[in-house]
Amino acid sequence: MSDHPSESSGLKCGVLWASGISALLMVLGYYFVASERTTLGSAIFIAVPFVAGLTIGLLVNNIKHIALSGLGGCVFAMSFLIVMGMEGIFCALMAAPLAMAAMIVAGLLVHVAKIIFKKDEFNSGKHLTILLLLSPLLVAGVDKAEEPRRASPARVTISDSIRIAAKADRVWEALGRFDSMDGAKPFLLRTGALPVPHRCTLEGEGEGSIRTCYFDKGTITQEVTAWQKPSRMEFKITGDTLPGNQWLTFSKAGYELTEEAGEIRVTRGTTIESRLWPRWYWEPIERLGVRSEHDFVLQSLDQKLRLAKWD
Repeated sequence: MSDHPSESSGLKCGVLWASGISALLMVLGYYFVASERTTLGSAIFIAVPFVAGLTIGLLVNNIKHIALSGLGGCVFAMSFLIVMGMEGIFCALMAAPLAMAAMIVAGLLVHVAKIIFKKDEFNSGKHLTILLLLSPLLVAGVDKAEEPRRASPARVTISDSIRIAAKADRVWEALGRFDSMDGAKPFLLRTGALPVPHRCTLEGEGEGSIRTCYFDKGTITQEVTAWQKPSRMEFKITGDTLPGNQWLTFSKAGYELTEEAGEIRVTRGTTIESRLWPRWYWEPIERLGVRSEHDFVLQSLDQKLRLAKWD
């Protein structure tokens, strides 16, 4: 801690100023790069935060303050996007670590450059102006380079299963008309980061029938494409009103029932189409989210059938 109150106050103001400027650049970058886009890539998740981090490196001269400014700028920007309804909580929280890392790395690069070239005037208005003028070219270049990979959405299929002590026909009936889901919620559902399924209805039976699943934040409408009672049912997704559906959509889903050691193994499969890049970062997060939904649905099914035994 500084022995001089005025110096300490100046450092705090410097961190706040750097945080504010970097947050503003992040929000502006989101508006110009992500607004009205059907895909999001490294330009918004890495290049824009990197430019914001370079700005931080110009404005502050201490590694600790660079890290604090990166954290502050990211928190300010993500909070603004959430409050304004421009992004959902889950998407913002998941993007934050990547954005924050890009900001801090960029800030540290400028800090190292200052040491190497022994120039403490990197934070001058001239250098900041040059950076702000060149930053759109950097972001646009990254966006253009990644464009071919974003030409079509990435398809990912995730499967999970559970063994249930019940007859196949009872499991089948419970799956078709899932009147309530009361299983233990995984962490991401408890915190509200992911939509929570409440119930599913089925209009008719067989191929072509309509299944609608209701969540706390929207609905998913499905058309039955395979109906092999009581072993396999599949759906294609025909409607989706869940948050974030412009970036990630559900393509198809299904259940497969197989007998195993006197019980029924229920396997839930979901295929998603993602428009988020880089894939090395987003695919594990998407898998985690879908697996959390699967876990809740399968545990709710098991609980429903266990309770039905005692009715």
